[in-house]
Amino acid sequence: MFGRIEALHHNMEKEYEKDDGINTEMLGESMMRYRAFIKRLKKLKVKGKYMEIGSGPGVLAVTLARENPDIEITAMEISGSVTRAARKYAEKNNLQSKIHFIEGDAGSEKTIGSLGKFDLIYSTYSLHHWKDPVKVIRNCFNVLTEDGILFIHDLRRAWWLYYMPFNDGFFKSIRAAYNKYELISILRSAGVKQYQIQYDFPFMLSIICKK
Repeated sequence: MFGRIEALHHNMEKEYEKDDGINTEMLGESMMRYRAFIKRLKKLKVKGKYMEIGSGPGVLAVTLARENPDIEITAMEISGSVTRAARKYAEKNNLQSKIHFIEGDAGSEKTIGSLGKFDLIYSTYSLHHWKDPVKVIRNCFNVLTEDGILFIHDLRRAWWLYYMPFNDGFFKSIRAAYNKYELISILRSAGVKQYQIQYDFPFMLSIICKK
């Protein structure tokens, strides 16, 4: 009854074909979503080279680059038009020298491996969309520095949501997310031995993996 469903792959291409796709309303909504992630990230105190997987229009990358002068970010997004919008957004904020946006698939070992080593690799709200999460996590883990951290923040599948009278895209995304026990299996299959899974209110979670 509470099983996981396949995620709906929302096509963002058309949303970013005509303009940058970044407006005040979207920015406000995005920052609300990232609040728990940023709070946990600050506690990690990681400097150096970051990579973001599933960077979207660049809102989070720009925010982190603006607030942290000691980091450089490589931001990977699978959509070409969204990547172009992200570059424009970074340019508007004069951060194009600190963020390198690339179009690519984190499921490609060759692509990930060509980008070098990173002190932190992070992803927000994209895990439940990955076709092969074991492969993506393994690829990311292989390009961490010796003391590097992989930080994945996503929705979590909560049983009580199945009793809510909603069926829109957001609640379908929650039902497509993983629970703690499924994540443990994924992490172990990817060869990750040191990890923490922490719940964030109301239906998010954070996965912090260390080398």
